Amino acid sequence: MSKTKTVIRSVAIALLIISAGCSAFVGGGGPTEETATLSKTPETTSEDTETPTPVPTEIKSEPVATEEPETETESNNQEELSKAEKFERFDENMQRLYRADPNRSAETEVFPENDSYHMKIQMQDTTNRTKTVDDRLDPLWNYYVIVEDYNDNDDSYSERDHTYIPDTVNVTFTTEEGGVFETTHIKYIWAYKYYTDEWSLRIFMAKYGSTTEEGPAYHENGR
Repeated sequence: MSKTKTVIRSVAIALLIISAGCSAFVGGGGPTEETATLSKTPETTSEDTETPTPVPTEIKSEPVATEEPETETESNNQEELSKAEKFERFDENMQRLYRADPNRSAETEVFPENDSYHMKIQMQDTTNRTKTVDDRLDPLWNYYVIVEDYNDNDDSYSERDHTYIPDTVNVTFTTEEGGVFETTHIKYIWAYKYYTDEWSLRIFMAKYGSTTEEGPAYHENGR
């Protein structure tokens, strides 16, 4: 009996081994390897995902030449005239006034260095009182007319002012023969005071007359 049990046990063990082996073959020849199919997402690297920052391109703006508006300047403002040039303008006016009377003339000379002007006037007739008085007053009135014109704010000489007028006008009256009959002078301040009504006509003429000096060719005829 013990041998029979042993044989039966041995057969049973063998059957178990066989059945275990068969089940292994029936199952596909071994344990199936679990393969997980992973959808591999590509890793994003900083190099791939980094959006390139646009490099600002420097736009060179070329300066546009803008045309500046021209400032209208009057001819009198172009450049300041020298005193000599201003006195020449004054002399032109004085000569124009003398040319208005064909019976009178004057030799003139400007001295800008000492702010003066010289007139040499030949008298018409030193024996005729009326003509002598007229000859004496001519430079005074002509000078005053210019002082008035240059100080008025009208259109006569709008570009000129008192700087065009010599401060002192020295006058030499000569006889018909050319001798010095009288000398006198006029000051700008006198004419200006009369122009502004600070002085009366009487004071203005008296001041002018007080500067008269007799020359070598002076005589009483026509005084």
